[in-house]
Amino acid sequence: MSLFIYEGVTKSGEKVTGKFIGSYQELVNELKREGILLTKIKEETKKQKKGKFTTEDFANTIEELDYLVTSGVQLDKAISIMIKNSSKQSVGEFWETVLKKLKEGKTLSVALKETGIEKKFNIPEFYINIISVGEEIGDLHSAFKDILEDLNFRENLKKEIKSATAYPAFLLIVSILTVFFVSGFILPKFSDIFTEKELEKLPAISKITLDFGKFVNEHIDIIFIGLFITFGLLIYMFSSGFFSKNLSKIIYSIPLVKNIALKVELSNIFSSLGTMLEGGVEISRALKLSSKIARNRTLQNIMNETVNEIKKGKRISNVWARYDIIPDNVISIVAVAEQSAKLGEVFKNLGKRYMESFKNDVSRILTYLEPAIIVILGLFVAFIVVAIMLAVVSVSDIYG
Repeated sequence: MSLFIYEGVTKSGEKVTGKFIGSYQELVNELKREGILLTKIKEETKKQKKGKFTTEDFANTIEELDYLVTSGVQLDKAISIMIKNSSKQSVGEFWETVLKKLKEGKTLSVALKETGIEKKFNIPEFYINIISVGEEIGDLHSAFKDILEDLNFRENLKKEIKSATAYPAFLLIVSILTVFFVSGFILPKFSDIFTEKELEKLPAISKITLDFGKFVNEHIDIIFIGLFITFGLLIYMFSSGFFSKNLSKIIYSIPLVKNIALKVELSNIFSSLGTMLEGGVEISRALKLSSKIARNRTLQNIMNETVNEIKKGKRISNVWARYDIIPDNVISIVAVAEQSAKLGEVFKNLGKRYMESFKNDVSRILTYLEPAIIVILGLFVAFIVVAIMLAVVSVSDIYG
């Protein structure tokens, strides 16, 4: 990929300058079409960023592709333009593979699916289905629009979860570090003030506190290595998928966390169902795909059973009414939507509603959690201060 800075002359004798990204031959052909005679050219290699092809890259390129296709540019030409303009190497390589498959006669949906597998980038199956439907009815713009809406929804959901956990996690880490600093470096200084005989006569609370500080100080290296290994194992387990298989059982066994996790799951499922239905995906197919989105085993089974039941002529609301995990108001709303044939729109609205409910619940919890951590840290410091003061007073009484 090269950047050409060129000068030329039009048929009327007017001088022009410009920049072009691509190959030399492509530049010559482009100028020839515009009736410009090339007089001077300078080539610069375009520097591209390194890194993996991310979900953000996928969203940005889908948005760019939607703009180009909607503007009347042919699909293969639009992808070629994106490749030329890509500032990241992995983005260019991803779409080059897609373009190659298109030239082999494959559809965009198939090309994206195969490229995702080859490049080890997970493209949700329901995105592929939405694009496939868009190709069948000749409306890729609506397909791209639905996918972008879902990508934005998921990105906002991730941001909400991260922002909700960031500050409490920060407070917790600072609290742990404070505990170790006070215990490992300050308490031992007080221990040195007292003789062995004085330490034996101290109150139990003072002796325990000072002994704890001495222990932490003597084993500080081992403690920090242990903490480092523990955090490393946790990160590895999360990344390897160990927790994803068992975390659901743990979360849904905790009453307060269970309700919040359920709202996230329902928000995710409803938003995806709405996107698929508005994108033209058939209802049973949409429900089957939504079962793969859910992490909760009960919700997965409900979606799969719903697929089987609607094939027998039953309604979604009637199937969902059998399960307590599906809120009653959802069943009522879906029942009305089935009669008005607006399931896609209703599911999208339900997704947004549960997203807002999740945000409100998290805000409410943080209202209590943040001061609770500060109070606990304050009590720890107060406990140490009391223990030290009692020690000082006790020694004064001994020599008084």
